[in-house]
Amino acid sequence: MIYRGWGILTLVTPIAAILLLAYLFPHNGPRGNIPLPQVLLGAGIGATVNVLLGLWLNRTPRQKGETAPHHFFFVPMQWAALVLLAVCVAVALLR
Repeated sequence: MIYRGWGILTLVTPIAAILLLAYLFPHNGPRGNIPLPQVLLGAGIGATVNVLLGLWLNRTPRQKGETAPHHFFFVPMQWAALVLLAVCVAVALLR
């Protein structure tokens, strides 16, 4: 599997935050399109929540070489979400 434990939340949390922002703050543009700043903000909020959740879920000490109990693509979920957060910030700054 590509995830273990609650690692699937690495994918689900940013998507849910994007959809929640699109529902709570609709825009006046064409239907079905979400502006890029709103997508970046939603993905950033979802990734931030996931980093904190991953740090909390993977807080138990492990032996050397033992995998994290909650991971996504064999990377602990907080680090995968931190990469997504960094990508959102980089795109926002370059835009």
